[in-house]
Amino acid sequence: MRHARKKRCVADEFSEACDSLVMAERKFNKLDATVRTDSSADVCRWFDALEERYQTEKRVWELFTAGERSRRMGILYLKFRESLFTGLPLRTDA
Repeated sequence: MRHARKKRCVADEFSEACDSLVMAERKFNKLDATVRTDSSADVCRWFDALEERYQTEKRVWELFTAGERSRRMGILYLKFRESLFTGLPLRTDA
């Protein structure tokens, strides 16, 4: 019972981390487009959003890889990341 509860907690944490990453990415992209076209845009907010995006991505990476920093895991993560942002399913047979 305790193992199942811990597993569910990790799954919830991963899901929340993914949601946070998607929100941070959208926020950054919106600010990035504004900073590029509007010279009076708040560059400090852009840097804050960049940092938030980095931190959320790092958290997803850490949860996804569980410490396995191999080339193969990196490639799998990039495929997962793409599916996270595009909404397209991750192919399990690849």
